[in-house]
Amino acid sequence: MVGNKLFVMLFLGLFLIGGGESHSMDSWIDPCKSGTYLTIDSLYDYCKIPGDCTRKIQCEGKTALIKGYIDYINVYDKTNFPNLPYQKFLITNDKHNKSMEVWVSPEFSAGVFEKIFRQKKLNPDSPVFVTGILAGFDMPMMGACHRGLKLNLSGESALMFHPKDIE
Repeated sequence: MVGNKLFVMLFLGLFLIGGGESHSMDSWIDPCKSGTYLTIDSLYDYCKIPGDCTRKIQCEGKTALIKGYIDYINVYDKTNFPNLPYQKFLITNDKHNKSMEVWVSPEFSAGVFEKIFRQKKLNPDSPVFVTGILAGFDMPMMGACHRGLKLNLSGESALMFHPKDIE
């Protein structure tokens, strides 16, 4: 009897881990656990983005570590855009078909944007690793509304370009 229960539990565990759905393994990793950088695709899967308007997404308020690629056309800092009330940049997945806004606080923005512009000159195609707090927002579009997430960057050191920096 105990052997049958153990067999069923093992079978179900392997089914869920190995092939219950066609998601990559990192889509099941908790983005709040330190040291685990999620792709944007995995974060969308894990957090079920887009969500329903006005309904809090399960990931809001959580710390996330995300790997992506900077969209250098969508970098908005006070040096180049002094009249904007915010500073932010966009990161995308490797296919450039999903994105996430990364918002930067004024107290550490100079260092963050210096890193971004330096990397653009050195190797613009390299991945970026960011850490921050996920915040939800509503996106009304063409008579519909969806809830999305943005990342509030945790500090200057929360943006890195080299894997050795995250070890």
